[in-house]
Amino acid sequence: MTSALQLARALLRRDPPASPAYRGALIGLAAGAAGTLIMGQYWVRVAPLLSGPAQEQPESGEGQDAGPQGDQDIISPLGQTHENGESSTAALGRHLYTALTHRVPEPGTRAALSEGVHWAMGVFGGAAYGALLARRPGPPSGLAVSGLLWGAALWLVMDETVTPLLGLQDGPRAGDARTHGNRLGAHLGYGLGLGLSAAALNRVLPR
Repeated sequence: MTSALQLARALLRRDPPASPAYRGALIGLAAGAAGTLIMGQYWVRVAPLLSGPAQEQPESGEGQDAGPQGDQDIISPLGQTHENGESSTAALGRHLYTALTHRVPEPGTRAALSEGVHWAMGVFGGAAYGALLARRPGPPSGLAVSGLLWGAALWLVMDETVTPLLGLQDGPRAGDARTHGNRLGAHLGYGLGLGLSAAALNRVLPR
């Protein structure tokens, strides 16, 4: 952690001084990583508590071998662009990998691609937040609130609108209230971690 702060201070110690947008984006990159970590912990620790008990699998019959189902609420003009049971980050990673290599990724590679897309979106989303908001002086509570609003905006624009429109995820009418609530909760956790981390870094890094 100390070495990371030293690197950030070195990047900010420029002549002439770094612009507020540059400083804010650098803060947002680091804060976005913290927010992404909290978002992951939400899915591991909080979401299972809110999702309720898992549905029992049928003992016999066709439902046992049916596997993941296709989309029920397709709103994308491209149709369903993810495989049944595939997350949006895994689907996007697979498309990027195939476009660059002209090959279909192996299962282990798919998992790594999904994780990479998840972290890239969190980190660069934090950089955009930092460039727009974290550079503005204010109390830590202000950045915490703006981080929560940023997370909610990302949930509404990206998770509920853009991702289904690209066919990477089922449409909003396919999910129940718990599904949408968990997605919102995960993004609020991201936003809170982003805002609080940005506030802390804003205090310790040079201007």
